[in-house]
Amino acid sequence: MTVKIRRGVPDDAQALFDLALQYQTGRDAIGRDEFNIALDNVLRKRDHETNVLFVSEIDGTVVGYSLMTVSRLLHAAGLTAHLQEIVVDESARGHGVGDRLVQANEHYCMGRGVRQLSASTSRIGSFFNHRGFEVQGEHYRKVLDLE
Repeated sequence: MTVKIRRGVPDDAQALFDLALQYQTGRDAIGRDEFNIALDNVLRKRDHETNVLFVSEIDGTVVGYSLMTVSRLLHAAGLTAHLQEIVVDESARGHGVGDRLVQANEHYCMGRGVRQLSASTSRIGSFFNHRGFEVQGEHYRKVLDLE
């Protein structure tokens, strides 16, 4: 079984949407229209490289993705990156897909001179700990009522 990592493309939309539905954060699941807008924005902004979308495949089937943002912060020298989302299909877990996605993001960062890669999680902290990430504080979120 070979895990292949590549950049996301528009043709991945259905597989990515199905994976995004597995990524539950306590909010309502994203609707297809909202997802399409978000994916279009991520892919369209690719020239600016503020969003980096990697897709993982096993035997030609999309089984995971990661979404990373790259930016410049006021308090840190150089570029920084944050792993916003990493999702591996339940059927593909335990086959190194997550490892390969993290490695792809790290490789991308090193090639761009990004000096810091961070990730936030409430469920899989041990996944990141085993890959050299260190706890550096707490993550807070407030869901805003827009109605």
